[in-house]
Amino acid sequence: MGRTQLSPQRLSETKKLNIGRMIIFCEGKTEKYYFDYFAEILKKNKYTDVEVVLETANGNARTVLNFANAFMADDRNNRKYSTYGKYLAFDCDAPPDIQTVISAASEYELLISNHLFETWLLMHFEDVNDKISKREIYRRLSSHLHDAYSKGHKGKTREIIQNGDVEKAIDNAGILEEKYKAEGKSMFANIKDMNPFTSVHRLIEQFMVEIS
Repeated sequence: MGRTQLSPQRLSETKKLNIGRMIIFCEGKTEKYYFDYFAEILKKNKYTDVEVVLETANGNARTVLNFANAFMADDRNNRKYSTYGKYLAFDCDAPPDIQTVISAASEYELLISNHLFETWLLMHFEDVNDKISKREIYRRLSSHLHDAYSKGHKGKTREIIQNGDVEKAIDNAGILEEKYKAEGKSMFANIKDMNPFTSVHRLIEQFMVEIS
């Protein structure tokens, strides 16, 4: 059985930041369900507000960026969320010029995964260090669940959080990030050479500190 709290040792070693208020724009339902899970828990803290917004049209990373820009350009939204931290969550499998999209999203904190958000989900159960295909990600993720994994399924997303190990996922992603740093690579210049990769762990670790 997994857990959604940091171990006491990890908690003492992790620098706690003030999460405050943030808005997360998501490409798909899976991402929204995942972040919503933590947002519901964090609502217990009156000083924390995590808004998760789903871009509902079928699209990709650029669609999400365009949606977020249009959303924030609306005067009412801009007034309401001007002081919020702004995040984008999207996959790096499309569009072909994904690096350009990442460069254009400089006003946002990026919660991205290559190829897919499911790369991050798989890390809840096992180390993900070598290049992996989308089909293999789904196959291996399904092997850890009671039934086959279904993308955009709220119940499956909750099962992964509750039966997997979020702290393990954070560790897995952190190890990968350090590996790429040692190779001189970053998501802002080399995302196509960074498979597997995710930056989701940076925010989730802070969520876990807040919850713990």
